[in-house]
Amino acid sequence: MLFTLLGIASALLFIVGNVPYLTDTLQAKTKPHRITWGVVALLYGIGFANQYASGATNSLWLFAASTLVVGVVFLVSLRNGVGGRSGTDIACLTISLTGVALWALLKSPLYSILANIIANAAALWPSYQKAKKDPESETRISWLVETISLALAAISVGKLDWQLLLLPVASIILQSYMVYILYVQAPGTAK
Repeated sequence: MLFTLLGIASALLFIVGNVPYLTDTLQAKTKPHRITWGVVALLYGIGFANQYASGATNSLWLFAASTLVVGVVFLVSLRNGVGGRSGTDIACLTISLTGVALWALLKSPLYSILANIIANAAALWPSYQKAKKDPESETRISWLVETISLALAAISVGKLDWQLLLLPVASIILQSYMVYILYVQAPGTAK
């Protein structure tokens, strides 16, 4: 029961943590990188399928919530976001979509999780670069709360099963790097 509650709490925290990001994006204060948010929405959906295929239960709440929330931010970013046309953006998109294709072709939960992690890292790269140059274009509290919700999802797995923990832990590491950029490299400048 505790692990189920942690899974649900992680999903609710993810949703609540992204309210400021979505609000700031709608007000054009935050400028989401379209490549990152589009690919990550797709990857969360794939992550949901991977975790389900691997036997996860409690951590599925987060992946369902994040697919929805990140998808909405992506849609809003089409109007108020940035990026999508530079060489780096195209390269990151290509790498990300290659990871998605590998997920579809490999038919193995483990290999698809690994492909998802590579695709996620490539998709986040443009946002890392944007945040380093313009930390004010991000809502930093949302990144921090997302990282905490990912940690709760990892704990909600309830057992030391590396196949079930690999994707949530990798996601924590990738999110933590953005938190580092916004809170340590550029403290006091981002929202």
